[in-house]
Amino acid sequence: MKFNQRSGFTLIELLIFSAVFTIAMVGFVVILISFTRVQVRQSAASEVNQQSQFLLQTIQGYIEQSSVIEMPTDVPTSTLKLRMQVNASDPTYIYLSGGALYLKKTEGGQAERLNSNRVTISSASFVKRENPPGHDSVSVVLSVEYNTQNIQERFSQTLNTAIARVSAATFDSNVIPSSTNVYDLGVSSQLWRSVNNLIYFSGSNVGIGNGASNPQQKLVVDGGIMVNPNNVEKPATCDATVRGTMWFTPFGVATDTLQLCVKLGSGSYGWATVY
Repeated sequence: MKFNQRSGFTLIELLIFSAVFTIAMVGFVVILISFTRVQVRQSAASEVNQQSQFLLQTIQGYIEQSSVIEMPTDVPTSTLKLRMQVNASDPTYIYLSGGALYLKKTEGGQAERLNSNRVTISSASFVKRENPPGHDSVSVVLSVEYNTQNIQERFSQTLNTAIARVSAATFDSNVIPSSTNVYDLGVSSQLWRSVNNLIYFSGSNVGIGNGASNPQQKLVVDGGIMVNPNNVEKPATCDATVRGTMWFTPFGVATDTLQLCVKLGSGSYGWATVY
């Protein structure tokens, strides 16, 4: 009589198999978790990079188009104020509020959020820099973070750059000082070259007209000089304060006169008729 003998796993073999299988599964899980973490972090980094580049490009575009950067020089601030050539955008503000960067056009305009809620702007700094004779520039520092409570997804970066204006300053209204007799146009160390290419400056000399672009005397006029076309009456008194004043008086059909306030030999002053 014959019996079929079946050989099975011994207890030791089962224990060894279980240990090998467990180690393999643990290794697989560790690899899967590491891969998932890398993917999650790459996704966060990609989001931060994309929105950071969008914010910088937006800020750069508005600064380059601006006519004036209306901010104190070398003073960090979280609000950028730009004067623009178009009324519908003047002034333009870019500012930080509540972890977001906003854009507002005109004083009463509606603020527009520039970054999505997937990232947070933890800090924003704008500093106006002057670099004569070049255009003013703005130093921009932005800190952008991925908006998450998951420590594995946390990613942040700080951007530091400088952007200069491209357009020349333009005005669509009168240039009027806010107070009387307290402001100057220009300074002695930085001289204007011309006004509308019609009035020219060379040191303390002034030239008027296209042929007087390089005046060599205090006043050079390329053309005639018309004096007193509205027949304003000359000052009644000629004294030390009026001395040297030339006055033309038209008399219609009669002979016109040209007079000069001078000091006479007696020490007094009077109008001397030149013609």
